[in-house]
Amino acid sequence: MVIKHRVRKKPAVASIAFVLVMFLLAPPAQAGLLDSLLSTVSSVTDPLIGSDGLLTGLIGKLSEDLQAVAGGPAGQQVQVIVQTYAPPDTNQLNLLQLLGGLLKTTYSSIPGYAATVPAGSLLQIASDSNVERISADSPVKAHLDIAYRAVRGDRAAALPGWWGSGLTGRGIGVALIDTGVQLHQDFKRPIGSKPIIEVEIVGHEPGLADYVGHGTHVAGILYGNGSASSDSLSFRTFKGFAPDAQLISVRALAPDGTGYTSDIIAGIDWVVKNARSYNIRVLNLSLGHPVYESYRTDPLCRAVAAAVRKGIVVVVAGGNDGRVGTGFGTITSPGNAPSAITVGAMDDLDTVPLDDDQLAGYSSKGPSLVDFVVKPDLVAPGTWIVSARAVGSWLDTQHHELTLAIGDYKKDPLHATQDGAYYSLSGTSMAAPMVAGAAVLMLQKDPTLTPATVKARLMKSAVKDNRLVFETGAGILDVYGAVNATGTAQDAASPFAMAGNDGFIYFQDTAVLWGSTWPQAAIWGVAKGSALGVTLTSVPSSITSGSAAIWGGNAGAQSIIENPAVTDSCAIWGGGRCSLTSTSGIVTGEAAVWGGDGAYRK
Repeated sequence: MVIKHRVRKKPAVASIAFVLVMFLLAPPAQAGLLDSLLSTVSSVTDPLIGSDGLLTGLIGKLSEDLQAVAGGPAGQQVQVIVQTYAPPDTNQLNLLQLLGGLLKTTYSSIPGYAATVPAGSLLQIASDSNVERISADSPVKAHLDIAYRAVRGDRAAALPGWWGSGLTGRGIGVALIDTGVQLHQDFKRPIGSKPIIEVEIVGHEPGLADYVGHGTHVAGILYGNGSASSDSLSFRTFKGFAPDAQLISVRALAPDGTGYTSDIIAGIDWVVKNARSYNIRVLNLSLGHPVYESYRTDPLCRAVAAAVRKGIVVVVAGGNDGRVGTGFGTITSPGNAPSAITVGAMDDLDTVPLDDDQLAGYSSKGPSLVDFVVKPDLVAPGTWIVSARAVGSWLDTQHHELTLAIGDYKKDPLHATQDGAYYSLSGTSMAAPMVAGAAVLMLQKDPTLTPATVKARLMKSAVKDNRLVFETGAGILDVYGAVNATGTAQDAASPFAMAGNDGFIYFQDTAVLWGSTWPQAAIWGVAKGSALGVTLTSVPSSITSGSAAIWGGNAGAQSIIENPAVTDSCAIWGGGRCSLTSTSGIVTGEAAVWGGDGAYRK
C-alpha cells in the first residue's frame, strides 16, 4: 500500500500573468501599488551609482559563486535561493517579477524563496532590507548481510524497545530525500501495516517510482525486511536496520540522479511540516554538493539546522571525493553543517570482524572548507553493500554487472543464473542509512532522546581506531553499542579545527562544547591518529587568546596535532572554496585547494 503526496509549486508563469492583468485592470484607487513597486525599483537602483560602500555591502550578500555572475551579462538567467529575515510578502514577490524573476517556490523551514532571475537584477534584489543572503541554487547529486552483522545490527535488533520486544524501528518515522523508491518485495508489508508515504517534489506518476535506483537501494538499507532472501533456499539474507519503521520517501532528485538545492530544501520543508503527523524523527540525506560558502549562510545547511531544531535527527553522507588530491577538505554540503551527523565510509572486506576494516578510498575527508568543521562524525560500511534492486532503473540497466544472480544468495540450481532482487553499490550514500537506521532503533528504545543526544551517543559508542579524526571521525558505527549508550547532551555541534601560527592543527574539546560528560578521549578515543604520530596536547594560550571567535576563549582545551599532509593544505585554512574535479559536482582546478600562499590561518 502506498499513500502519495504531491507538493505543488507556485506556477511562476501564471503568477506573472496575474500581476500584469491586475496592473492593467486595477481602478485608480489601486494605482498606488504599481507606483509603490516601481518606486521601489528606482530606489534600489539609483543608490548603486556612485556609492562604493553600498555596492560593497550588496555584493557581500551574494555567495562567492554569484559575485562573479553579477558582473557578467545582465540578461543571463541565474537560479538562486534568496534567504530573508522575515517571510517574503506579496509586494516583495511582485517586485521580483517586475525585475524579471520567476518564482519557483517559497520556504518555511528557512524564510525565503527559490527563483530564476536575470543576473542584472541580483544587486537590486540584494538591496531589499529583508534580504539576508542570495546563494546559487547549486546542483546536487546522489552519492548487507555482512555489514549488518559487522556493526552489530543483529544484536541491537534483539533488544526490547518502547513498542515491544525487538528493536525494528516500530513507531518511528524515517524520511528519505532521494531519487524515489520502487516497490520491492522487501518493502511489502501485511495489510494493516503502515504504508510507505511517497512525497513528490519532482515527477508525478501513479505509484512508487525510482528511475535511478539509488533511492531504492538506500531505502533497502533502512527499511528492507529481507523477504526476497529469507526463504528456505536462502543462505544469505539482506535485511535493513529498521524494517518496521514508517518510511517516507521524498522524491526530490530527477531521473538522472541530479537535482537542485531548492528541491532538496522543499523536501526538508515537507518533512518538518509533517513530522508530527508521521512521527518523523530521522531524516537521511545521501546527497550533496561541493562547499561553496560557510554553513552559516548555505541555505541547505540552514534547512538542515532548522530540521534538527525541530527534533529531527539529520544524517548526511560525507561525499565520495576522497581520491581527489589527498582527499582532505572534500566533505560536501550539507555534511559541513555542525548539527548534522556526517558519515564517511569503510570497506569491511566482506568480513564481520572490524580489525581488518579499511577506510574506503573514495570517502571524503575533513575538515570542511571555509569553516573548518571537524568532519566526518563517524564512519560505517559503505563498500559493495547489497540492498534492494530497482528493476529497469538507470543503475540496473547501465551497470547490470552490479546485479546479484539468484545463485549468489539462494541454493536454487534451476534459477541460479537469473537476475536476483538485489545489487551491490558503494559510497557514503550506503554508509549514511546505516547510521540513520541505528538512530531509528535508538529512538524506538527511548523516544525522549534529542538529536544532540543521539549524535553524542553514536559517536561515543563508535568503535575507536587510530586513523586521523578527519578520516574516520569518532570511529566505526556500533549499533548495539549506540542503543545501549548513556548520557545526554543539549548540543552536540561538531567542533571547529584551526591551523595555528605554530604550524600545528588543533580542534576544540567536546567537553567544553557539549558538557563535561563528553570528554575528547571518550568521543575520539585516546589512540586517534597514533598510527601517524599524532598526539594529544593542550592548546597554547597564544593560539586561543587570538582566536576567541572560534574557541570562545577556552585556553587549554585538549586538541589533536595533525600531520603535515593536512597542515600544509594552505588554501583550506585560508578559506579557499572547494574547486575540485569532483564526483559530487562539476568543478575545476585542484590547485585552488592544494595551492595557496603558504600562510596559515591565524
